[in-house]
Amino acid sequence: MPRKQAKLRCSKCGQSFKLAMHLGRHMKAKHGKAAKAAKAKKAKKGGARKARRMGRPSGVAGRLGLRSMSLEQLMEVIAAAKREAGRRIAEFRKVMR
Repeated sequence: MPRKQAKLRCSKCGQSFKLAMHLGRHMKAKHGKAAKAAKAKKAKKGGARKARRMGRPSGVAGRLGLRSMSLEQLMEVIAAAKREAGRRIAEFRKVMR
């Protein structure tokens, strides 16, 4: 007999999820808060584990400040990167001849 899937709803925006971990990830990524169940569970465990950061990894986008840019600014950055890559490839081909 199949298990019943509980529908979990976000209290902020109403989006529904089948798993509590998905709701927790959504709350952290979209609303900057951990779900109530996650807070209670974390309190029980104590401080043995470090909290894992939810959401997007910091990576290059965080280091370059790309997250705060508009779409037009990102398009300019991408175009400049393409031009630079083309220049470097041409330079490399010239050296290899």
